[in-house]
This record gives sequence, structure tokens and C-alpha cells, in this order.
Amino acid sequence: MRDEIVIRFLGRMIFYMLLITSLICLIYTLVNQYMTAATICLVVSAIVLYFGLIRIRIPANSVAVRDGKVVYCIPEKSVRNRLDFYTRSQAIVELPHFNLLDRPYKLEFVSPNTEGGVTACRLTITLGYIQDVEGLQRAYDNYIRHQEKLPPVVKKELLRSASRLALPYGVPGEAEREEYLKPVIVELGRALEPLGLKIEEATCTFTVGPTFVRLVTPEQEIMEQEAALGGSSREGV
Repeated sequence: MRDEIVIRFLGRMIFYMLLITSLICLIYTLVNQYMTAATICLVVSAIVLYFGLIRIRIPANSVAVRDGKVVYCIPEKSVRNRLDFYTRSQAIVELPHFNLLDRPYKLEFVSPNTEGGVTACRLTITLGYIQDVEGLQRAYDNYIRHQEKLPPVVKKELLRSASRLALPYGVPGEAEREEYLKPVIVELGRALEPLGLKIEEATCTFTVGPTFVRLVTPEQEIMEQEAALGGSSREGV
């Protein structure tokens, strides 16, 4: 996100440098009555003004916002007239993509099997934004609230939800995997809904054996310990 701010700042700086230079050249040529050169400078100034002030490039996953409320979504990259938004008192906000949608999230589930060993599922999921006004409003609110901390917040919610889940016994075949993973995907999706996100794609790699070395992050280990303690306390009650 910081890189995006730097790029936008450099873009505005280049625009103002070109605009000032073209206006100085225009004034100079007019004062000295170089009419051909003045016409060229006028055309250049108009082009710079159009591309810098009027024409606006809108990134994918952007929303039009008025008074803190999402009006509509612009899912694909597009070029619009800036005045169309100013006249409606709307601002364009690009929802985050880097570190959030551009890389998969990995979760790991382990459960005992009927043969006395363990079955592990390494789940890889990719996320996307819920493409309706209510979902985008939640995504916008969370982006404003968390800013650069949003990706860790999303990961934490996924780990918290995953720590409460358990896989059914057995390893499904290729044809049955979608149905096998459906309850897990549904529960993870529920955890993402308040953030305005959904699961776009999910794949799972299964491993079966008498023992299993887990490759989990410290955050997931903490979440699972908290879930286990919560379950023990409920059983005691």
C-alpha cells in the first residue's frame, strides 16, 4: 500500500512538472508572438490537463463512495471522466489487492483416521471481494479501519475459524473432494463475510500416515490451543 502511495505521488509530481513547463512555454511564446510555437504549447497544455485532471484511470476492485457509503463497484480496470464523480460528490477508493488477493492463504487440518493413523489436509484458498453493495460496504469499512493491517486481520479470522473445524474421516477421491470440503469452505466463508470477502477457489492436498509433521504458523497453533481450552471448559460445565 505504501508503494501505491509513492507511485501516485510520483505521478502527480510529473503531471505538475509537465503542466508548469508547458504553461511557461505558452506564456513565453505568446509574449514573443511565436504563434506557431504558442499553438503547439497550447495543445500540449490541453493534453496534459486532460490526462492529469479530467481523465482518470480506475484500478480494479474500486468503489465509488459518497459520505462514507459505497454507491457502486468498479470491478475491472477502466478509464473515466473525473468530473462525473466530482459532480456527484463521489470519491474513488481502491480496495486493497496486494498481500490480500494476490496470494493464497494456507491452512492445515489434521484428524485421526480409522486405521489408527492421521489424515492431514493442506488447504489452499484464494479470496475475492463479495460483489454486492453490502459486501463491498463491509470491505470498505474494514479497509478504512485497518489499513495496512487488514491482511493480518483476515489471516487471523481464517485461523480462528479453522481452529474450530474438523475434517470427516477418510480421504475422498477426486470426484468427491468438492463435496467433502464443502462444510469447511462454508464455515471459512462465514468467517470472511463480515470482512466483505469470499473464497474464490479452494484446493486441498491430502496426506495419510501413522505420524505427521505439521507445518503450521505460530498464530494457528495459538488459535488451536485457545479452541481446545474453550472446548474443555464447556465440557467441564
